[in-house]
Amino acid sequence: MKKGDRLLVVALAAALVAFGGWWLLSRVTAAGSSAEGGPVVVCQTKDGFYRADPLSSDATYTVKTKAGDWNVVQIKDGEVDVTKANCANQVCVDHDPIRQEGEQIVCLPHGMVVEVVANEADATSLS
Repeated sequence: MKKGDRLLVVALAAALVAFGGWWLLSRVTAAGSSAEGGPVVVCQTKDGFYRADPLSSDATYTVKTKAGDWNVVQIKDGEVDVTKANCANQVCVDHDPIRQEGEQIVCLPHGMVVEVVANEADATSLS
């Protein structure tokens, strides 16, 4: 075996160990999220915390602010969408539905944020 061959074997072994560690860590993290109830949809407005719902549940609700602004939020089939709003630009309504942890839909005119978080503990820490 040549010196270059040994180096290649060591590099491949290191890559395999790194990939295995990443895979194991991602499995442990995923198991922790599902054990705590799974992803949660958190809705906040400029007035503060509004509501939190499991991403796995189907729900439709209207978010109303003290100023009279409103947005209709729909959770269906593991996705969250803003289906209607009385804002002028409609960017929140035109946004694609979200489903991954960390994704957000924001309505700047109304000061509303809908976000998918990992679990209930993360949802309550935002309020």
